[in-house]
Amino acid sequence: MPAQPYIVTLKPKRLLLNPKFEGYKLKLFDDRNRLQHFPLPPPGISISRFSNSKLSYKEIRNRIHYNHLFLGYEIIDRKKIFFYFDKEFYISMVEYDQTSNFIITYRLINIPQFLGDQTHTEARDFSPSNLEYPSLKALSSTLLLITNGSGTIFIVKIVSDESNGYYGEIIHQADINVCSEGESEDKDRFNRVPFVILDGKIIGEGDNAHILFSIDYTVPKQENSNSDNLPKNDSRKTLFDISLLKMSLDHPYNIQTLHTLRGTEVPLYYNIDIHGDGYVIGSNEEYDIIKRSSAQEFEVDELDEQDNVAESTQNVGIKEAKSDNDDKMAPYIWTQTSTDLTICFQLPPDTPKTAVHCNFTKTHLSLTVNIDSSTSNTNLLPQSPIPCYAFTPLFDLIDPSSSLWTIEPKIGLLTLHLEKHHHKTRWSHVFQQDDGVFETIDPNEFAEFRERLEKYTTELNDSTGNTVGHQGILDALRHPIGHEMEESVDFEGHAATIMWIDLNGKIGAKTSAGGHEFISRQFESFDKQNLTDDVSPMPSICLKLDVDGLVYTISHPSKPLESDTSPLIMDHTATFNAFAFVQASKREKNFVFHDPNNRFVMILEGKHHAYVYWHSEDRVKHDEQFVVDFSEKIGKDTDIIGVQMISSKEAMIMVLASDSLVIIKLM
Repeated sequence: MPAQPYIVTLKPKRLLLNPKFEGYKLKLFDDRNRLQHFPLPPPGISISRFSNSKLSYKEIRNRIHYNHLFLGYEIIDRKKIFFYFDKEFYISMVEYDQTSNFIITYRLINIPQFLGDQTHTEARDFSPSNLEYPSLKALSSTLLLITNGSGTIFIVKIVSDESNGYYGEIIHQADINVCSEGESEDKDRFNRVPFVILDGKIIGEGDNAHILFSIDYTVPKQENSNSDNLPKNDSRKTLFDISLLKMSLDHPYNIQTLHTLRGTEVPLYYNIDIHGDGYVIGSNEEYDIIKRSSAQEFEVDELDEQDNVAESTQNVGIKEAKSDNDDKMAPYIWTQTSTDLTICFQLPPDTPKTAVHCNFTKTHLSLTVNIDSSTSNTNLLPQSPIPCYAFTPLFDLIDPSSSLWTIEPKIGLLTLHLEKHHHKTRWSHVFQQDDGVFETIDPNEFAEFRERLEKYTTELNDSTGNTVGHQGILDALRHPIGHEMEESVDFEGHAATIMWIDLNGKIGAKTSAGGHEFISRQFESFDKQNLTDDVSPMPSICLKLDVDGLVYTISHPSKPLESDTSPLIMDHTATFNAFAFVQASKREKNFVFHDPNNRFVMILEGKHHAYVYWHSEDRVKHDEQFVVDFSEKIGKDTDIIGVQMISSKEAMIMVLASDSLVIIKLM
């Protein structure tokens, strides 16, 4: 694998776009024949409200959208299996018979909880300050991987009894030590960090079989404040760690942490490759590697030493080159945020705005300054080159309508503000052809730049209003790194990044920022897929582009024919017309999933509504929309807390409420 990750470009297919589409037409949903209600057996489900918790906004948001209904493998053909945790912390198994259209519920086993120095098996009241919701991942038709939400992992075996019922047996349990580098491995067992299972699979066969699973957890505040992996002022942000672990499938069930990532978001998408080569992770933010297993660390340290030698050799060359150009000034200074660039040019004092000719296009910058040497005073200060860019290609696309330039004639400060077309894209240089001008990271350099201009000009008169003060320019040009505001409460509108990461924590490929924003992922399914030895398909995702929702399939070539093949393949296969526009109007989106066959996408909003938008293969002007109302079935005050697909072929959905199950037949 090359040193740098492959850049995977998301390419919309024009033939799958429908510019003639005008909107959705509401179609009446027959809830009498296509909606069924099944009360849950006592004691039902109890979910905490977090009203008095000390959780951050991101943590509360993640728990509001937490799916409490878990998918299982079929034990008997045509009988679909699901799981949930009831109020008394029992794992309940739901068996839905598609032939008889009937539901049977089995209470498998009570999962013990460890709170402080006590072991609890009775009803649990979640304490949001130090616990997560319990989570479950079916590994096979008889094995479950479970966490109790307080830092312990369990392997549970499903056993059939003599009366054709089922019960559960805990065949192994272990505390997961999720400490970061430098922390002691021999921590008190009750100082564990609560976590949630993201994904888990049995990899390999026979003696080589093992469990590969991933967990996410909130970084403890004290560790957050001392973290060296993010800028200092980011200690105010809530950080999340994602650890990939390997567990043996038999006694003594040894667990090894392969690597740990850290970032500011819980992944929106996570799927482990079925062959165990790595995984695909998708989020609004990228992640940093903070920990590897000891064997990997030795290899990485050795590589780093070689890289340091090469870097030091390269630096010698840079220093020698700089020594020949010490007297030359950079033509400009620049910095960037996730959304824009700020570029400052030094002009002779008293340069009028009429001398500046600046034009922006999506791809190019044109900038010339007409300086009259007979009238301008160019001897007052060391002069940088007069900018002259004749239709010069930029590093990436910009939005011309949102870009502008300003000039302060008194001190000769010309500033360009370029709005990035692809937000979250980090520019390595301003122009397509690298001119060697490095980004200015330190905001104090902008203040020094201005002070140098003021030093050789007359004193600024604040009453004129023609210029801004020293603090004003400093604030305007302050770089965001290390100076972020408190985390925002509005996280919509962020471009999604999809990455392939191998078992060693190395990023093998990632998508280039192309304005795509995450909308939904495919309903989970354990149906037999078209697996081959060469390609591993994964659940698809739906991304926003303009007003549409574009479905991209995701796959990994486990045996690439060529060494330079990307380990991540993404292909645009369907379009939900105007869905990005429609879903933006739904303010209480609890769950958003789309059909594996790309026939429909579903939004569960609020307490008792489901909006279903159909997709037609033809370029029609209108598609159909259903609105499903659960209020008569489950009551107006009952919360919807989970959803899974029963059958992709028949388009059947199971919805979990706090006291009942609802079956929706869409076809």
